[in-house]
Order: sequence, then C-alpha cells, then structure tokens
Amino acid sequence: MKINKIDLANLRNDAQFQFHTEFRDLVTEHGSAALKIKPLFDAYLPLYDREDEALKKIVKSELTAKMHEADKARDDIFRSMKEINSAYLRHFNPLVRDAATRLKIVFDTYGKVADKPLNEETSAIHNILQELKGNRAADATAVCIADWVDELEVRNNAFENLVKQRLSEATAKTDIVLKEARTELDAAYRAIMKRIDAIIELEGAAIYEQFIKTLNILIDNYHTKHHHRHHHASHAQPEGAKNDV
Repeated sequence: MKINKIDLANLRNDAQFQFHTEFRDLVTEHGSAALKIKPLFDAYLPLYDREDEALKKIVKSELTAKMHEADKARDDIFRSMKEINSAYLRHFNPLVRDAATRLKIVFDTYGKVADKPLNEETSAIHNILQELKGNRAADATAVCIADWVDELEVRNNAFENLVKQRLSEATAKTDIVLKEARTELDAAYRAIMKRIDAIIELEGAAIYEQFIKTLNILIDNYHTKHHHRHHHASHAQPEGAKNDV
C-alpha cells in the first residue's frame, strides 16, 4: 500500500495549511503512537503552530484592514459617479445627455471596475481618471461629477499608498517567516511519510490500511482542487474576483 504524493509547494498558503490541518486531525484521530510516528508528530506540531501564527499575522495586519476600507471607499465613489451619470442620460438638455452618453462609453469600456482584482482596479481607475480629467473633463463638469472625479483620485492614491506600505520591510519579514514555516512544516510531513513507508516495508501495512486510504482520498481531493484552480485561471475572463494584494 502506497501513500499518494502531493506537491505542497505548489499549493496556495490557505490550501497548503488546510491540508496540514486535515492531516494533523487524521493523525490525531488514529493516534500518533498507534501509527508509530509519535516522536516525529510531536516535532511536527510546533511547526504547524508556527505557520498558523505566521498566517494569522498576515491576515490580522492593520494595513490589510485599512486596505479593505480604502478599497470600499473608492468603490463607493466610483459606483456613485456611474449612477449620477446614468441619471443625466435622461436630462432635458440634449447637450448634457450627449455628455453623459460619452462618459457612459468610458465607464462601459472598463467594465465592472469594482469587481476587478485589487491591483487591476487601481490601474483601471488611474486610466479612467486620465480620461475624465483630460479629454472628458468638460463632460464630467456637465454632468456634475468633476468633484467626484477629484475625490476618486484621492481615494485611489490612498489605496495605492497603503499597498506600498504593506510591502515595507516589516511585512516582508512576516512573509519570510511564513515561507520558512511552510518549508519546515512540509519537510516534517515528508519525514513522517518516509517513516511510515519504512515501517510498511519492514512490518507490512496492516496497521496503516484505513489511515492511508483516508489520507490518499484527502491528497486526491487537493490534486483535483489544484488542477481545477489552474484550469479556471487559464480560462478566466479579464474581470474576476478580487484578490488580496
């Protein structure tokens, strides 16, 4: 009986850690002593806790929370601008209606900006601002969104500055800790697998049969998820769900 292989290094942080969580729970259920891996599993657990802590530091980053707030603020401004412009499409003055129609073309060209990944949204808003403050400045004034344009620029710049701050030395150190923690935890997992393989070679697989069956199902599930994610990404449209920066 063989344990299926899994390339943990190719999994995203959340998927890799979730795999280790399910593996930890599986070993706990069967008993590390009964599986004859107690010393290795005892060494594995602190490494699991270290990666858990590193992930929590990133998730709970104050800058991350501020980034989400700043992103929501610019989303609200942008959506409001589009709504105001939509109202002016029905203005009694045909010149104002024409201005709103030209601006609608600009908005439609960039699609659902607020639904784009964060870095793509920043770039899209920058491009839109260039048009609204350049060739379409008179149109923006005609439909009374010139002030909103200025505010959108302020909000977009604020978000971009937070992104730069998040890439500061302190955040980089946290990312390094996470990378090291991942490497060490994966190595501890492989050591456990190597020990089980050695015991099976010497003593047979009787005590591991149910454990390995369940572990292989778990591994196969992650192979399927990983394949699906890459397949979906290769066929994704330009507009997609937002990702954390």
